[in-house]
Amino acid sequence: MCGKMSEIVITGIGVISSLGVGREAFWSGCREARSGIKRVSIPEADSMGCNVAGWIDDFDPRRFLSPRVYRRMSRVSRMAVAASCEALEDSGVPLDSGRDRIAVILGTAYGSSSHVEDFYMSLLEGGPRGAQPFLFPETVPNAPASHVAIVNGITGPNTTFSQNEISAECAILFGADLLRHHRADVVLAGGAEELSEMLFFCYQAVGALWKFKTEKEGPVPFEPGGGIVLGEGAAVLVMERGEDALARGARIYGRLRSCVIRGGEADLGHYETKGTRMARAMEEALDAAAMGTGDIDRIHVSANGTGELDRMEHDRIKEMFDRGGEDLEVTPLKYLLGDFGAAGALRAAASLLSLYHRQPLPTVRIGTLLGDPHVPVWTFHPPGRSTGILMTTSTFGGGSATLVFTEASGAGSP
Repeated sequence: MCGKMSEIVITGIGVISSLGVGREAFWSGCREARSGIKRVSIPEADSMGCNVAGWIDDFDPRRFLSPRVYRRMSRVSRMAVAASCEALEDSGVPLDSGRDRIAVILGTAYGSSSHVEDFYMSLLEGGPRGAQPFLFPETVPNAPASHVAIVNGITGPNTTFSQNEISAECAILFGADLLRHHRADVVLAGGAEELSEMLFFCYQAVGALWKFKTEKEGPVPFEPGGGIVLGEGAAVLVMERGEDALARGARIYGRLRSCVIRGGEADLGHYETKGTRMARAMEEALDAAAMGTGDIDRIHVSANGTGELDRMEHDRIKEMFDRGGEDLEVTPLKYLLGDFGAAGALRAAASLLSLYHRQPLPTVRIGTLLGDPHVPVWTFHPPGRSTGILMTTSTFGGGSATLVFTEASGAGSP
């Protein structure tokens, strides 16, 4: 799928993350390259090969919702709804002017895996009559998007994408297409993921996790190359057509210039190691944006610590952005957040906040993706405008996405 985006802009952002709960706290964590990876409070994790993750230990749904509203929601639904409430308040979109013209499009790889486990265990222990019916609604992946619509009274299109690590990118692309074809006037696009005990154990069982243990509390600096650090979080972007946003005097974070998704061949549980489709996605995204490699001054990669993905991104980006021996700098935000299906929504939010504040995100040398140096050394940059941000994502099982963000035409300075 691909599409040329004509002035699709973002006017609201809501974020729940291990770097900080809320948009401003998240932006502060990104700007400071603060690690959200820490020792997890999962029982028995200390007896395993890994006991760290990018988990959120300070999320209180009461900050956004009343207990009456959230008491039956799963953790992933609570995070999604909280992010949507912040994003809508931030955007200033007048909901009462047409709730049926507002869409909710979210991505999640696993939804509420904790409720899937709890419901299954109740079935095993009590049989069909003992299965807990109040747990079942949260076992379906579209529960978070449904709750977002219910809580906010939104009656427009409602869709959920589950495509592993490009789930949120699929949601953003589809949401932009709804706007382009005037099937919606406002789109809440993004994604949400929760870190559950079952998910942690599954990744551990297949040997995918970074083999690292700590007895200390507090942030842990990630060392790429040894495996994945899981994470969790939610982010919602309020997307509109540029002319509509300007007409109501909305603050504009940036423009989604293009988005391209390409499928590729990969072995089960592995990435497309040659990166053919990733290269194709980058080329087509630049083409759709009417931009060249020289127009991109910031590259946000989806490197997650696995040698397979990181090496492939290193090779393809270096090949495409070869600048006469100049050492490329990239931003691997998953080194701070951990890896999860909806991480693309948080990375997109970080890209847009960077554009709006005219403050580049911290970077590392591209050689860091190959483990040189073993512990990432972050470089902090002075404020300055950006000509374009290119954001790449690849998922295990094949599939690559590229998004290009720029400042929106007619948008003023922050």
